Amino acid sequence: MSEEVIGLVILLLFVGLLIFFVTIDRRRPATFRPIRGYEALKRAIERAVEAGERVHLSLGTGSVIGTDSAPALAGLAILTSIAESTTMSDKPVIATTGDGAMAILAQDTLRRVYSEARALPRYSPISGRMLGPTPFSYVANLPILLASEDISVHVLAGSFGAEGALAADFGERQGSFVLAGTDDAQAQALLYATAEHPLIGEEIFAGGAYLNVGRVHRAGLRVQDAVRMLIISGIVIGAVLSLLGVIH
Repeated sequence: MSEEVIGLVILLLFVGLLIFFVTIDRRRPATFRPIRGYEALKRAIERAVEAGERVHLSLGTGSVIGTDSAPALAGLAILTSIAESTTMSDKPVIATTGDGAMAILAQDTLRRVYSEARALPRYSPISGRMLGPTPFSYVANLPILLASEDISVHVLAGSFGAEGALAADFGERQGSFVLAGTDDAQAQALLYATAEHPLIGEEIFAGGAYLNVGRVHRAGLRVQDAVRMLIISGIVIGAVLSLLGVIH
């Protein structure tokens, strides 16, 4: 069987499972293990809204094109949830990035949320902005943003390298609530040491499901678990058959 056929079969499996879990979501809602960071984030956002303070979401320094776009796209799902919670606040969420195209996606996400909330006149295009074209020029502008915008909740959800540790540390020095996650293993280690609430492994990609962005996000997480079980079952069955001499 060619690689193209195998890829098509896997894609069809994913799509089929996704449709199935979306369909049964209301009758059999998913139950996920608690992630401390997301639970704390919900409470921090509530406190920020009540206190008239601002939430900042960093989508990182990656570009829209390439593998480093995946965590930033996951961050857009988190942005949707935060924007829904802060739409009517005096100081709504600000989203920043190091890529111009990603900033446009952030603006589009915010515009959609405000439109659905029938609060489009309150939407400001500068709520989604690009701070710098390179990783360290982006991070160098964060302290100014955190201080001038009265940021009390500082969320990092995107592609980061070593500069992610600086971004998290600036939030900690500001006295803000800091939640940080990325897909790079080395950057995760740095964030674990600097952020109050680090996201470990693939937890950043579960944000949409844990923050109730929509049924598709919850279904997507269930699909991942189902595929993992299929892969593990295949490995175990293959190992048993190999031991029995059925396959070589």
